[in-house]
Amino acid sequence: MDPAARDRLLELNRRFYATVAEPFHATRQGWTAGKVKLLDYAPARRPLRVADIGCGNARFAVMLDSLAAPVFYTGVDAAPELLALARSHTAALAHVNVKLVQADLADSGWIAGLGEPPPRFDMVVCLATLQHLPGYPLRAQVMRSLAELLADDGVLAVSAWQFLSSERFAAKQIAWSAAGLSPADVEEGDALLPWKQGAYAIRYVHQIDEDEMRRLAADAGLAVRSIYRADGKEGNLNLYALLSRPAP
Repeated sequence: MDPAARDRLLELNRRFYATVAEPFHATRQGWTAGKVKLLDYAPARRPLRVADIGCGNARFAVMLDSLAAPVFYTGVDAAPELLALARSHTAALAHVNVKLVQADLADSGWIAGLGEPPPRFDMVVCLATLQHLPGYPLRAQVMRSLAELLADDGVLAVSAWQFLSSERFAAKQIAWSAAGLSPADVEEGDALLPWKQGAYAIRYVHQIDEDEMRRLAADAGLAVRSIYRADGKEGNLNLYALLSRPAP
């Protein structure tokens, strides 16, 4: 993907979250089946060290609190509006110690914001986030950074929206001209989708299918432990991958 097109799409998504942060937060309260299942993969170590990359309103921290065991949680997001909501959303948690960091995953040095050297975590989650990074090279770069954050026996959970597998979502795609681009500027699996709840905005999204997810894992030197689909009315609208460092 041409760098100018990539940067245009990144800026589009920055504006998207600045515009719809409040209504987006309002729709991200429930515990979906796919995310609840992730709690089964959380290592038994206590206190548990968790990094939530692309944390949004920190819904996963609230879910971790249900374990009723000590957790050190670090949430990372680029949108200050969402991080403000995350602070209020997690203020009353009983078992989770929350640290929030503003960092843009499109910046190659984002991981330095977590400390030097970067800390290692028992569990790293990156949910519905890689799908908003345009171009395979950028997604691969971020996946390699996620791998850096893993403890030797840690688990990385990545999810991606399978919107093209749903007729109702595939039909909502809008023309690339709305972003000042043409189909020749983007990659297969890319789309523009509208948001109409409480505000109108357009976001860029890429469908990371199972083949691409496995390729991203391999390029980051990670092994695939499990892959499953869950969520949505159809019960399969999100693809989840559980990854880890290969066994020695």
